[in-house]
Amino acid sequence: MGTRPAAAPERRGRDRRAGARQPRQDELVPVADAASVSNRGPQQYDHFADIYGVWTETASSTRANLPFYVDAYLAAQGPVVELGVGDGRIAVRAATRGCRVIGVDTSTAMLDLCRARATRARVTDCVDLRQADFRDFTLTEPADLIALPYHSIGHLTTLDDKRRALHQVFAQLRPGGRFIFDDFLMTPALITHMRQVQLRAMYPSSSSSPTPSPGASTSRSPEQDTLLWVTSLVNESSQTLTVVTWEDLLHPDGRLDTRRYRRLSLSWLLPTQARQLLDDAGFEVEACFGDFQRTPFAETTAVEQVWIARKPSTHSANVRTAT
Repeated sequence: MGTRPAAAPERRGRDRRAGARQPRQDELVPVADAASVSNRGPQQYDHFADIYGVWTETASSTRANLPFYVDAYLAAQGPVVELGVGDGRIAVRAATRGCRVIGVDTSTAMLDLCRARATRARVTDCVDLRQADFRDFTLTEPADLIALPYHSIGHLTTLDDKRRALHQVFAQLRPGGRFIFDDFLMTPALITHMRQVQLRAMYPSSSSSPTPSPGASTSRSPEQDTLLWVTSLVNESSQTLTVVTWEDLLHPDGRLDTRRYRRLSLSWLLPTQARQLLDDAGFEVEACFGDFQRTPFAETTAVEQVWIARKPSTHSANVRTAT
């Protein structure tokens, strides 16, 4: 990678999450809710895919993470895998610079978007798409780099699922291979911001082609504007959130024509939990950054948690097995 390793957050260090009590590792999602939350990912993104481009273009973190991940892909010395490849925003950019990327996603609609992006960029021969789950994907050749960008580990909303995914990543890496992922750093300020109702974007209806909800009008005038709104329901005790978005299609005179809601279920890890999961899977933590400019993680200044972990060249026999 050519970067100076940063000190990873200490396991027992004071975390920045709002609220006094730190949950135990088995408390991330109440058991009664875990199955219902964890299994909605592909269906959620199939319904989210048509606004995903607008969503990512208006997010500050995507502008920051794109060069970080593209540089990491180009520096790899062997197969590169992107989990949660989505519409190919990162993978296709890397492919245009000569990198071959295996893209893994569970959502059919998102894979279709990625395929279309690769076709437009004329790099379909460099982007190999696979429909699979983070928790059980397999490769024919061990990877040199596996990446899980854009807080996508949060789509696995129980610690058991995250643990299973990290063990699977470890198994699919070659000795010495790296795993890179990022996650929310849920500070009180970020939680307050997420809970606010925000106007994310305004664009002509002709620039977006969402699938209409049942009963909605299918005719759209080029003069009509679409407003994209977002808010989040944040549950600090379970470390989960529901992102709620809605699109308002407006008449030229400003009256509301149709409104369509979508939602995504997500979660987050404390830095101490992320470190523990990496340790349990057998990884050596190489660096933890507080942003995508590779600033060493510091509790008072970090805005993200960006992890770089390595599979040891000699795999220890006493690594715990996934449950």
